[in-house]
Amino acid sequence: MENQVKIKSLIFEAVLFSSLGVNTVYAGNAENVEACVTKAKEFAGITLDEFDASYEGNWMDFSVAKWNNVVCEVKLGDVHSLKINDEYYIYQGFAGKTSYELNDSLEKRTGDAIDKMKSRISLLKDRMDKARKQLKSVNPDHIAIEDYINKGIKKAL
Repeated sequence: MENQVKIKSLIFEAVLFSSLGVNTVYAGNAENVEACVTKAKEFAGITLDEFDASYEGNWMDFSVAKWNNVVCEVKLGDVHSLKINDEYYIYQGFAGKTSYELNDSLEKRTGDAIDKMKSRISLLKDRMDKARKQLKSVNPDHIAIEDYINKGIKKAL
């Protein structure tokens, strides 16, 4: 009950400040601006002054810090995008748009390979079940069963 009252109070405060246009500065905002300053130096070699930033805090989505020709989307000190002079140095958390696109391609190819391997695993398990069944029957042909399993393994690999 006490937690519900605290949550309602926080929501009321957020709505009140939002509706009044009050841009209250929280400790996390300073952390976000500093993250943008750090990434700009790290990725583009430029020095930004945190006091020159125009900051739009957003607790539901990414906050935005802006300087002349620099836009930085950030949340909880993690830079999601950093655009300097219309060039992305960080795009959706990756080192530029090319890295983001390569990640998508690699994820798809890796996923396809994993799916193929899962299918092969299923086929090998099926073969092993058949071999086990034959090995439990009268007079199993050991050579044929072993050959059957070996051929499956060879094809799967």
